[in-house]
Amino acid sequence: MTYKLLHDYQNTYSLLIQNDELWDKMPEYSPRYLAKPKAADWVTSNATFFASKNYEGDPAGTVPDVCTWSTGNLVLNEVAYNVFRDLLEKSGEFLPICVSSVKYYVFNTLLVIPEEGINKDKAVDVIDSGVHLGLDNVTFKEEVLDGAAVFKSDTDLLVYSYCTNEFKRIYEINNFKGLIFEEVKVY
Repeated sequence: MTYKLLHDYQNTYSLLIQNDELWDKMPEYSPRYLAKPKAADWVTSNATFFASKNYEGDPAGTVPDVCTWSTGNLVLNEVAYNVFRDLLEKSGEFLPICVSSVKYYVFNTLLVIPEEGINKDKAVDVIDSGVHLGLDNVTFKEEVLDGAAVFKSDTDLLVYSYCTNEFKRIYEINNFKGLIFEEVKVY
């Protein structure tokens, strides 16, 4: 089974890293990740968590263990990083950030599922306000991932990260908070 990873905005806070800080520390920084490596130029930046307008959780706030940020890249607290590090390193790179003096990691997903792992037979174009946002209703063949647990797809212009059942199972065993797993069919 494959899942699209979405942030649980209703139950956990959202992450904010000011682009100004990223540009100040890394003049070549681009907010479009495009599944390209960033670790060589990355400088630890400060971030905050906040209650988005969709937040309906605990009034005292619920900080996620794992969430998404900027084109679907994962953000992991130290505990989640230690749990997932070995499983994820095949799929991308970890970029450190700091939230109130606590270390977190942005996981820059670099693995893009190859064309032979995508079934577009029932795909539909996603168009919003005249802008083509990629394809929906595609399915993935996990066998082409060679054991990787997280990946991106060109079909949605690299906006989301996807995961396998193994990632979801480990997330649930550890009772982590912050993600919604939207099921994607496999063929």
